[in-house]
Amino acid sequence: MLRKKIFGLTSTLLFLSISQAVLANHGPQIMFEKQIQRYFSAHETKQMGTSNIDIHSYGHEVTHSLPHVDDQKYNHIFHDRFNLAALLRENDEIVFKRFHKGYGIDENTLLHGMSMSKTALAAAVGSLQCNGSIKSLDDEMGSYSKFLEKTPYSKVTIKNVLQMNSGVTPLNGKNNKKANQIAMGLGDYSGKADILLALKLFDKKHRMQGTKHNYHSADPFALSVLITDITGKPASEIFYQNVYKKFSENGQIHWVSDKKGYTVSQARLVMKGPDWSNFGQFILDEIRKNTCLGKFFENGTNSAIPTSRKNVGYGYQFWVYEINGEKMITMTGHGGFFNILSQSKNKVLTIFSVDEAYNAGNLFGDLESVVGEVFK
Repeated sequence: MLRKKIFGLTSTLLFLSISQAVLANHGPQIMFEKQIQRYFSAHETKQMGTSNIDIHSYGHEVTHSLPHVDDQKYNHIFHDRFNLAALLRENDEIVFKRFHKGYGIDENTLLHGMSMSKTALAAAVGSLQCNGSIKSLDDEMGSYSKFLEKTPYSKVTIKNVLQMNSGVTPLNGKNNKKANQIAMGLGDYSGKADILLALKLFDKKHRMQGTKHNYHSADPFALSVLITDITGKPASEIFYQNVYKKFSENGQIHWVSDKKGYTVSQARLVMKGPDWSNFGQFILDEIRKNTCLGKFFENGTNSAIPTSRKNVGYGYQFWVYEINGEKMITMTGHGGFFNILSQSKNKVLTIFSVDEAYNAGNLFGDLESVVGEVFK
């Protein structure tokens, strides 16, 4: 009996030890190594760990040299070991910057924008509406794409897909991880990345379109296919030509692709920190100038649909946070990546961090007080 108790205690301790080790493997350091650091050179190595990947690159390498600013002003907020970088732009001028040199980060580091990439995808869609390639966001996806015409997306409007409101994606997240692996070519799919195959996992409607927001990778994948079937070009190239070159004429971007040339659009856009900030300012400028693309983003903000988060809606592949009485376009990414845009203050706060527990990079915590202080 004593031997059984000792064995049971030993087994329990061993289980706890293994469990802690497993949890540790999902911490900030692992996120940095797998999701951030590898993208410093992935466009050259075409490797993601042991997997072979494809990346489309556009433009030319340029060196950013940001002006000297008071980099102590908000250090009490952003001086954190999990904060990789923070930039504050006011009236199109950088007024605060912080880069974590311990992680090898500076203004010329290539940063994977995580799900902030989705807003770049939306901008590409908006640019096609503005040049007449898309007549209306109320048009059905299948009317522009022969592939999507044969899928449950056929009769879904472009607007509902932009708002993650297609009704095609399962609420329990089923096959989301597998779809990401297939689209990017990870693990068993190394060297065989295929967005069309990933979309085939979702072969039926789960709800009536327009009835419930559901954050899922399949909707961005469908938008990527839509863009390519309309233009014959990857979504990444449309974003670069129609949007990026307007705010960074001589810069460079990298975006992961599948083997057939479709952009892996739920994430995987890589730009330098100042370019992510520039992108936010570009959107504010377009709204202020009342351009077609500005109206696209303004409509996405005003028509944002309810989500499970309090005071947070979802627009056109971006979140809309209501902070201090203002609806702010907010690009977000896993771990604590943000581009927060204030129209009333003409400010852009760009945050890159690798831990959601870090208050200034937390999706659910102290963000409102941080923005309240920085945007006052």
